[in-house]
Amino acid sequence: MARRKTVVKRIKNTNLPPDFAESKDWTGEQFSRAKDQAYQYYRLEKKNADFKKYVLDYVKTNDKWKEQLSVISKAPDNKFNSTLGALCKLTIQGMPDVHEKYNEYWESLPGTSGTPKPNHQYIDKWLTEIVTVGENIVEEKIKEEKKEKEVWKPSIQERIREQCSVMVQDFEQALDDFAEGKIKDFKAIKPLQRLRQLQCKQPHARNIAGFYEPAIKEYNELLNPPDTSKMSEVEIDWAKQLKEAYSHYDKRQVKKLYDFMVGIISACDAIIAESKANRKPRKIARKSPEKLTEKLKYKIADEKFAISSIPAYKIIGATCLVVFNCKNRKLGIYYTSMEDPTGTGREGSGLMLKGQTLQRFKEKESVWYTLRKPMDQLQEVKSLNTRKKFENWAEKLTTTPTMMNGRINPETILIGVY
Repeated sequence: MARRKTVVKRIKNTNLPPDFAESKDWTGEQFSRAKDQAYQYYRLEKKNADFKKYVLDYVKTNDKWKEQLSVISKAPDNKFNSTLGALCKLTIQGMPDVHEKYNEYWESLPGTSGTPKPNHQYIDKWLTEIVTVGENIVEEKIKEEKKEKEVWKPSIQERIREQCSVMVQDFEQALDDFAEGKIKDFKAIKPLQRLRQLQCKQPHARNIAGFYEPAIKEYNELLNPPDTSKMSEVEIDWAKQLKEAYSHYDKRQVKKLYDFMVGIISACDAIIAESKANRKPRKIARKSPEKLTEKLKYKIADEKFAISSIPAYKIIGATCLVVFNCKNRKLGIYYTSMEDPTGTGREGSGLMLKGQTLQRFKEKESVWYTLRKPMDQLQEVKSLNTRKKFENWAEKLTTTPTMMNGRINPETILIGVY
């Protein structure tokens, strides 16, 4: 009868690691046993990922290593062993860097030699190695990113040129066929229709037109030879070379080539014109009344006359504006020249402001009145809540009205708008 195979099961360590908060008062033997128990617990119950977390927590609080936190965090979990993890965890929890009684106990044990080093020296040794690993990983990542950036990517203009080379394939094939005598003319080629089929846009059209424009100039020069008597030797030589290059064509064939090129350019011009016509007009950002008046310099309030200004933004779009100059005791009213008959705040109606100057007001009807008793008269004006009431009140003034220039200054009180 075969013997049953014995299966050894790992029993979970239910004992938690000791608390080192009061370890300074322990004997050397107590400290040694607690330290061994803690190492055993972390080795059996925790993983490399836990050790890495303990180390990073330690690094965050350590002035020597916290600047290397990012590099250390790049190292893989398997670089963080149980002893390093336990040391960092226990140090954070209060285990002393050096325990004198433990050192004495250690030296008293048979077979031991030397004095145990402070805990931070062991930690520093391992962290130095981990930093090297992390730096190598960071360096490799930088190299990979640099390689990715170095991968060539075509620019927008290069992509357009590439697309254009596809769009003109039929034109180029027709030119080759004409040169070889396979076709006698270009009537079968419809440039505008073909370009539209290929979704030719304005940038493509400009590129294609620019490509064929030199050819048009050459054909035109062949059809209309220049006066050589007015040309330099270089220009005469160029004219001879051009004539020789197209010597296999007669004048009628050159005319067909010229007309074909003109047709391509005209098709491109049509696409460009259509694009401009269909382009949506640029929407002009309208400034709010608050934005238009935020830098206006005017008088907020005047203690002498016991009056204050309305918010400046109410000027924008108003039909009428009543103002008072505290320095010369003049009361004025501005009437807009762009009145909105519907009263719906239509765009472009009402008073407007540019800098310190009102705009869109009636120069002849907007006038100043000098107040003889400003204290009493201003209180009366404040109670007038409609334009009609103000105008009836103003008719009773006996001072001579004078025209206004639209300027608002630091002595101007904005009494109200209608």
